[in-house]
Order: sequence, then C-alpha cells, then structure tokens
Amino acid sequence: MKIYCISIYNQNYNFFKRNSLIPVGLGKKKFNRKWLGDNRRKNISSKNENFGEYTFHYSLWKNNFLNKKKNDWIGFCTYRRFWVKKNYKTPKTLEELDKILLKKVPREWNNYDAVLPRPLKLGKLKTMKLLKNNFKEVFKKPSLLLKECTIRDHFNLFHGDYFLREAIKLLKKNDRRDFDIFLNSNEFNPHNLFICKNHLLLKKFYKDVFSWLFKCEKKFENFKLDTYGKKRIYGFLAERYLSFWFNKYAKVKKWPIIFFDINKNNV
Repeated sequence: MKIYCISIYNQNYNFFKRNSLIPVGLGKKKFNRKWLGDNRRKNISSKNENFGEYTFHYSLWKNNFLNKKKNDWIGFCTYRRFWVKKNYKTPKTLEELDKILLKKVPREWNNYDAVLPRPLKLGKLKTMKLLKNNFKEVFKKPSLLLKECTIRDHFNLFHGDYFLREAIKLLKKNDRRDFDIFLNSNEFNPHNLFICKNHLLLKKFYKDVFSWLFKCEKKFENFKLDTYGKKRIYGFLAERYLSFWFNKYAKVKKWPIIFFDINKNNV
C-alpha cells in the first residue's frame, strides 16, 4: 500500500518516512529534492492556489506514475489528517500517533474497491455562524436557522451558491441528476482523502473530475478568487464530487481518520 502524505510545510520528512508515508510538498514553500511535488513534466503546479492537492493528483495521472499492479492500494493523507487503525485511541503525542497509524491493508478491505473517511454529518449550524458567513444565503432561505444543513446548503453558505449551481450544469449528463440528488443529503466523506485499490478505477475518477474542474475553471475565469471560501473553490467542489463519485462507481468501505497537526510537535 502506498500512502502519499501531502504537506504545505517543509518539515517532518523523517516522521513521514518512518511511518511508511510518501512525503509530498505543495504550495509556495520550497522543498528539497527528497520530497515529491506537483511540478514534474506535465503539470498544473501554477494552479495550486485554487486547486489545492489536485495539482498533485494531476501530476500522478498525467505522468503515468500510478502503479499498474491489480491489487496495489494507493491512497492520500495530509500532515494533519491521517488514516488510523480501526480500534484506535486518540493520541496525545507523536509517539502515540506512531502506534495507531494505518500501515498495512486490513483483510476486511479485500472485497472493496475504495476506502473513504467515515462520513461527516452536517448538523444544525449556530445562528451567529450562519449570519457571519453568508447573511444573504440565510435571508434567501431562513429555514437554515431551524434545520440541519444539506451538503448543498453547507457549500452555498461558505462558498456562495453561484459556483455550485453553475458547476452542476457542467457535469456529464449521466452524473448531473445523481449529483444534484446527492447534494440534498446531510453527510459526505470529507477532506479529499481516499484510498483506491484499482489503478483503472482511479484513472477513471481523475478523467471525470479533471474534465469537470477544467470546465468550471473556464466558466469562473473572470471571478476574483481572493477569499478563503473562493480561493480553493475547485478543491471544495472536488471534495463533494469525490464523495459522490466513489459511492456511485465503486464498492466503498468507510474507515476512520483523525485530526492531529504534527507541525505543533515538530520532529
């Protein structure tokens, strides 16, 4: 199993290697040659500010770096979100994190095509948070103050309803309706994290997601993407699409991840 660990900080390389993670450096920081990056041969490295980790996914795909072995799992984590063993105890130190990190493929994955993080269930957001983030959206839909958010509501509140509404129109026809229905649910698999068993399935995902994201980029090319909610708009769109796509096209196993920012415990 290969797990690429994506970081925007040039540190903790030894920690990643010690735990069988492949260090990947993205963003504006300078990384030495030991790190993998998104700027090899065919690349969209210049788009990293808006595409986030997908500039690395593009590099893997277009430069044919995916392992061709039928059952060789390939996955992704980040410097602060990690795949862990199923029966884990929340770590307080790096030493405790070492012991619970997932390093081998569990037998129970044998009959699955992909692994996604356990779903994030969207609850009812606090009134002040709703008003602070997008008063306009709350004004248009006051029921948000009383009920649980759907995936659609959540995206619109933090990133604006225009982007998602127009992006849906750009999906291929056989996904458009299904994705629209998916957005009315209250949970999704978050953080753009996944582990995939079959390189052919992964290539199909890359083909679909990048075809869509590049159409979105052309549609939104005149927008100034200068706020947190808009700067990485293509990564935020892809996060929802990834959850939808794998659940539609693959047999998916849900698995735990944890948040642990190792930069607060530099090694």
